[in-house]
Amino acid sequence: MSRTFVFYNPMLVATPKRQALLKRLEALLRDRFAACGQEMTVAPTLLAFSAGSQAAEAVEAGYDTFIVCGGDGTVFQVLQGIAGKGVALGVIPMGTGNVIAQNLGLPRDPERAAAMLLKAKPREVTLGRLTVHPVGHKRSRSWYFLIAAGMGLHAALMNLSQTGQGKRIGGRSAYFAGGARILLKDPIEEFDLEFTAVSGETRRYAVSEAIAVQLPHLNLWQPGGDLFAPHLRLAWIPRTGRAGFLMSVLKALSNKVPMEGPGNPMKIRPYYEDVTRMVCRPLEGADGRSRLLVEADGEVLGARYAEIGVARERVPLLFPE
Repeated sequence: MSRTFVFYNPMLVATPKRQALLKRLEALLRDRFAACGQEMTVAPTLLAFSAGSQAAEAVEAGYDTFIVCGGDGTVFQVLQGIAGKGVALGVIPMGTGNVIAQNLGLPRDPERAAAMLLKAKPREVTLGRLTVHPVGHKRSRSWYFLIAAGMGLHAALMNLSQTGQGKRIGGRSAYFAGGARILLKDPIEEFDLEFTAVSGETRRYAVSEAIAVQLPHLNLWQPGGDLFAPHLRLAWIPRTGRAGFLMSVLKALSNKVPMEGPGNPMKIRPYYEDVTRMVCRPLEGADGRSRLLVEADGEVLGARYAEIGVARERVPLLFPE
């Protein structure tokens, strides 16, 4: 008998309206699964980054399908416990960005998305793998990701709120306002980027931003990632000042950037490359007080060093028909 485990983020159901929504979602799912003779369990994620351990325990208990009622951060946490274990993952969007749901073609309305999810089919997708040195820890740690991972100012944007509460106070407009402040005021730090292209060629540049993408769309930006490809889509901006950085961001958002490689001298604009591995680290002789942050799927996980590649593990993701 199939067994489904439904996780929800309790921080996203703090109001009576959201609690009522969760009850309706639970009733919809439970009725449909019961009609098919399937067992379903519903539980909150207990603490920050605890959902991975909860999910791993549920896999050991025999659950074969996991549905996440939450945002991309909650999906990221659950993913840590189920990657490579052959269990399916579905998403009901209840967060701020809901980038994964957007790429699956799910509506922002959770109830409509749940109805579509009940008819979804699993398709195995590629996962990225990020290895970092967490701040204050001597040992490195690795994480799986579905959306993107990288180093630079975009990670500082994610650091507006590692718990997500800041994204909900004032809504999306306050979150994007905070991002604009970072772009206009935070220092543009340069760092070393080394990557291996799908051709096998290794290249190295001094850059201001680097992000390895899994998905075709990240809100307005269309970097052209592919969940089924055996590589990652790397986007990067050469070393530049604030004006060049801002211009490159605008060019990226226009989605009209040419895809040819950097020339000599290199133009200041975003560049794209399909890669199997990349490493980000401070430039030689850089100030030890660097604030370079590293993120994956919107979670800030470390600083100053990141190794990013394609994971051996995969996950069956539920795609609506």
